[in-house]
Amino acid sequence: MLIKSLEFFDFKTYPHFGISARERNVLVGPNNIGKSTALDALRIAFDVLRFARRRTPDLKDQEGDGVCPTYMVPPSVIQTDLRYCVHNFDEGPARIHIKIANGSVLKMKIPPDGDVECWLVSDMRVQRSASYLKKAFPLDIVVVPTLSPLEQNEELVTEVTAERNRFGRLASRSFRTFWYRQEDSEFEAFADLVELGWPGVRIQKPELERTDGKTIVRMYFRHGGKVREVQWAGFGFQVWMQTMMHLRNAGKDSVLVLDEPDVYLHPDLQHRLLKIVSHRVGQLFIATHSTEIINDVDPGDVLVLRPGARSAKRIKNEDDFSTVYDAIGSSENAQFARLARTRKVLYVEGKDARLLGKIGKLAGGSEFLSDSSVTLMKTDGFANWTRVSTSAWVFKQFFEFEVKVASLFDRDYRTEAEVQEFVDELKGSDVLCFVLPFKEIENLLLVPEAIKKVVSKHARRQLSANWQARVEEIYEASLEGLKDQTSSNIVINSVQQEMKRKPSSNMHSVYTLALEEFRRNWDQPEFRRTKVGGKAAFSGIAKAVQDEFGVNLTETRVVDEMTIADISAAIRNIFQSLENFFRD
Repeated sequence: MLIKSLEFFDFKTYPHFGISARERNVLVGPNNIGKSTALDALRIAFDVLRFARRRTPDLKDQEGDGVCPTYMVPPSVIQTDLRYCVHNFDEGPARIHIKIANGSVLKMKIPPDGDVECWLVSDMRVQRSASYLKKAFPLDIVVVPTLSPLEQNEELVTEVTAERNRFGRLASRSFRTFWYRQEDSEFEAFADLVELGWPGVRIQKPELERTDGKTIVRMYFRHGGKVREVQWAGFGFQVWMQTMMHLRNAGKDSVLVLDEPDVYLHPDLQHRLLKIVSHRVGQLFIATHSTEIINDVDPGDVLVLRPGARSAKRIKNEDDFSTVYDAIGSSENAQFARLARTRKVLYVEGKDARLLGKIGKLAGGSEFLSDSSVTLMKTDGFANWTRVSTSAWVFKQFFEFEVKVASLFDRDYRTEAEVQEFVDELKGSDVLCFVLPFKEIENLLLVPEAIKKVVSKHARRQLSANWQARVEEIYEASLEGLKDQTSSNIVINSVQQEMKRKPSSNMHSVYTLALEEFRRNWDQPEFRRTKVGGKAAFSGIAKAVQDEFGVNLTETRVVDEMTIADISAAIRNIFQSLENFFRD
């Protein structure tokens, strides 16, 4: 069961604040704005539910909600310090409301001292039984606590202590002990999960060692022919292991809570972590400053927290990303710092970088464009080609390091001759240059079968018998609606190029021939798919799908449903050439 909304009253930094939740919720904003505060509400709910689900509720009249099953939860079982939960340190109480997909709402009243009072508002008939809460509010929260490097010498503690520490800030102190006490099969499943992020690294079950009269727990890992204790691994690996420890019990009905995973994790691991959790859990809440994570999700998955606002604002389009980067303090300096590290740059047009990484992975099975090994920089198309052609020389002369430079440009409405002339101009500049064989990268998303799969997977209401035919009609109508615009641009550009090549030609004849050729070609599905404006076509399809089926059709969802067969050989060859170029 997924969360529909969170609402806070007089809770920490918020006098009143609300979040409307989706499957993926990436919370961003400047420091001290309340990202972690929002996650603290879920941490408190996690502890409250663990305690209350083992208890029989009292039936109590809650003002405005009627008689509700009510639980009193002692602060000793909640690992968040409740003394500082009330806004501006008032007398309180703070309140948290969590609504889930079945309509049930868990309400918590948190005083600065004393027990937390929580009750359930639900359409289900009230029962005074220990099983009622789990039936009426089946929310499975998986909390990854604030993590830190492991203890250098971890002393063996009791099973009770290890279990008590497991979900709190002391988790790293008894990490090895916890796994020492688990069954071998459980540990091996955990080791498999760790290896997803660190291929070739195999952790071994902890063992005991007597040192200076103390029982120390050691955990070793094998990498190639070397065996070392985990304390000798980097902090990133230690944090990765702890994250996987909590993730192992998560499933498609789980809600994952993760606070700033980017603190210790290299960008490559941030991408891997997001990929794993997106496929493993049903819903996630992540607070982050990482542009790697922000760029790897759909715009609508990003929630911007702003000073003084009463709700989190979702990004609606690519242009809103500049607001996000301003809020988290990102700048071109960060991009240049990455370039100094990677020494590889791929110039792409406008805002193509995010989609390009996803397409590249599908086209070639490689993540070289989305794992931070190559720096993606923006250019403004053909008109800015001189910047691209001289960039390798500039980096060498002014910054004294050599950079491999490649570029990938949109075709727009240019003719074959025009594209070839442009590529030839760049050949002598030490830049590997490609031009897409269709108008722009979004044309790749125009795949009816993939769009149908998205509708089928994400529709929240019963689909009609002819829904697939309706999707195809929407697709065709969107492309047909762009026919005149496409025709005008292609024909006019063809005429201009022909008149430039042969000024004495009869313009009317050239125009007539170009228009006739366009009309002949328009009946071919592949011609329409490659020549229309991909952004405009996809936007039109997405709006119609939303209106008719209530499905949010996003770039990421479509790419996730595409197969390599949906990518032409020409595109696969481009990505393979880019990967080979940057690998050498």
